[in-house]
Amino acid sequence: MSASRNQTDEAPIPWLSLTAAIAAISVAGMGFGHSLPLFSVLLETYGASDFEIGLNTAVAAIASLIGAPYYPRIIERIGLRPFLLIALAVMVTPYLLVYLAGDQIIWWYPLRFIFSVGGGALFAGSEIWINAATPDRIRGRVIGLYGTCLALGFALGPLVVDQTGYQGWLPFVVGAGVFSLAAIPLAIAKSPGMAEKSEGNIFKEMFKDRVLFGAAAMFAGVESAMLIFLPILAMEIGHGVSAGAHSLTIYGIGLLAAQTPVGKLCEMFSPGKVLTGCAALGAALAFAVPFVQGELFLLQAVLFLWGGAVGGIYTSGLVELGNRFKGAALSAANTGFVFTYALGAVVGPLAAGAVRGGIGPDGLLYGIALSLGLYAVAAARRRSGMAGA
Repeated sequence: MSASRNQTDEAPIPWLSLTAAIAAISVAGMGFGHSLPLFSVLLETYGASDFEIGLNTAVAAIASLIGAPYYPRIIERIGLRPFLLIALAVMVTPYLLVYLAGDQIIWWYPLRFIFSVGGGALFAGSEIWINAATPDRIRGRVIGLYGTCLALGFALGPLVVDQTGYQGWLPFVVGAGVFSLAAIPLAIAKSPGMAEKSEGNIFKEMFKDRVLFGAAAMFAGVESAMLIFLPILAMEIGHGVSAGAHSLTIYGIGLLAAQTPVGKLCEMFSPGKVLTGCAALGAALAFAVPFVQGELFLLQAVLFLWGGAVGGIYTSGLVELGNRFKGAALSAANTGFVFTYALGAVVGPLAAGAVRGGIGPDGLLYGIALSLGLYAVAAARRRSGMAGA
């Protein structure tokens, strides 16, 4: 491992390759940010129930759970660049067909499933590309830049759909065009090589370090719960609908703003230490929310910091992943990260809804605080175990 790491540290930085992968996933992120409000609004317009809208959204995570175990084998067989280009094609086709499906909601489920299989492949392949091409010495900054650009892409997506509107063929053609643009940088740049043969077993890599892979699940679970319940919380405590939307935006801005600083911290200290710190800070801030929620300014200040802490869990985990796994093992490990993210995105809202329904809004916040606190303890024990090994 040390020889491999030294070689990685001394290698020249493939800026063109990294720029291409980050640009591609950023453009795709804009497409995802475009599709989420478009799909939800149209489903409601077509008379879908809240349950049907939620189920259609859940199909995205389920598709990643089913597709992820096959991604490493496919990458090994056809190569990383063809894998990503095929993933984009798999996304664009059902995206356009959703328009033709119209109010036949039953067809949205298989189309959303196929679209999301391609989306999961795109995320897995892009993160493999970025981690494989990045020397350890700058991994924190590159992953931080990746996270920032991806979040910006997501933020711009809803602005695009505001311009195109929700009706007719235009939003679908524009969305498909945005996804197609992501193929251009991928076609130009050279993808990193995967010299070794992979077993392609993502579960084997995941069980090697359950706490590390848990970072993706923890981030996804908390984030998805916040996306659903934070606006409702703001309304319930009397701040109004607008304040609820603004609070969610501030949480997202905090997540966005933290990416690059967290990446730099991962280079100054060990990523494992940063991961532990982010989880502990996230737990403390979740615990603080019920005590400040009556004052909107204080609530939003805490939410800004909380977004940064929760986002830092994923960023530092991804940096640690790239430092630990090399070559073909990185393909399975990064795909495992996508798998656990999808698992958290499925379990998080279900658990949050159950806790909130059982013991109320404050109970949900205390439950999140407890989950993050326990994860911080596990991450700290992992660090001490690795130091003693």
